[in-house]
Amino acid sequence: MSELDDLVATALALADMASALSADAWSGDLAVSYKPDGSSLTPADLAIEERWREEIRRHFPTHGILGEEFGADAGSSAFTWVLDPIDGTRQFGAGLLNFTSLIALCRDGRPVLGIIDLPVPGARYVAAEGRGTRFAGRAVRTSGEADLARSVVSLANPDSFRKEESLAGYSSLRSAGRVRLFDGGSPAYGALARGRIDICINGDDLDPYDICALCPVVEEAGGTISDWTGRPLSLASSGTILASASPDLHAAALERLAAKP
Repeated sequence: MSELDDLVATALALADMASALSADAWSGDLAVSYKPDGSSLTPADLAIEERWREEIRRHFPTHGILGEEFGADAGSSAFTWVLDPIDGTRQFGAGLLNFTSLIALCRDGRPVLGIIDLPVPGARYVAAEGRGTRFAGRAVRTSGEADLARSVVSLANPDSFRKEESLAGYSSLRSAGRVRLFDGGSPAYGALARGRIDICINGDDLDPYDICALCPVVEEAGGTISDWTGRPLSLASSGTILASASPDLHAAALERLAAKP
């Protein structure tokens, strides 16, 4: 087994573990609390990340870990796991379905492995460097759409566009495309990877654990993902991001985001 095989196998085991825990919690009596920043928190968020950290330390004791709930543990290797046990806790706590578990592995800060797992429908996107993106066990590709006017556009919750420049960009792109969807969350980036959506944008409220898993899933399917200036995303990234089904579409969307309303 190669090193990458071993890393993917561990990531899949983490996803299986989280899927069982979050599905059980979602089906039961959800206890929702709130962090100081107003974001939602459930016991499942904490339990999943605790289990993940135990498993990673058992298999890869030199790897770093960055998780939403318990912060950063520095490692001594080039690898850092970036974890969001339940992305979309607001929806999860409300009994809705558009939540995921996000698992990423960065090498020297660059995402090289990503999983977007949707526990309740049992859907999973898996991508690793040089191996493409797989959904439901099959290889998937973006639509390759290059025309902004024909695009299916997924826009994050409008409340996430907090700064003047990002709100202006959101307003500009909101009128683009032939179909617009709202607050699709991380599942929308998986849908982009399998050709159902052509553009995804998110606002200022993202952190690395919201971002890193999306990158391999989009890129290995033939898509492009960056911040709103076109810079590649990494372990150090936060804030606004854009993903597109093709380089030409990405360039057109970046130009639209930069335009004055």
